[in-house]
Amino acid sequence: MNLEEDAAYAIASWQRFNSKITDNVARTITSAFILVAAADGDLASSEIERFITLIRDRESLFAPLDLDRMESLFRDIGGAILSDPIAGHKQALEFIAVVKADSAHCELVRSAAKIAILADNRELASEQAVMEQICNAMEIEVR
Repeated sequence: MNLEEDAAYAIASWQRFNSKITDNVARTITSAFILVAAADGDLASSEIERFITLIRDRESLFAPLDLDRMESLFRDIGGAILSDPIAGHKQALEFIAVVKADSAHCELVRSAAKIAILADNRELASEQAVMEQICNAMEIEVR
């Protein structure tokens, strides 16, 4: 798939999802976004703000999410990665693994990560490597 097809698929996945988002799923989605933001090895507070803005600017797309809760999780998980990148990265992957038994939630998380990757209209090799880690944590196929 090219970038436009990837974006369309990711957005379509979100539009099909209408279940209540539990805290575990919210934490998983947030972890995926943060890992993408940190993919270049240089997560900054400004990137956390940019991803919060990305979600708020697309509020209708992310309708099932409690955006205030997501913002709080972004700051917490992002802060953990900023303060200890190795432990924070490991913890984020552990959060992601929580949903591995639910295929709908796994697809939602994969789609969220893809939206984060495509947010700046490019896909870096480091972001693709993080996508593989995310999919591996959920024990699903990497696309």
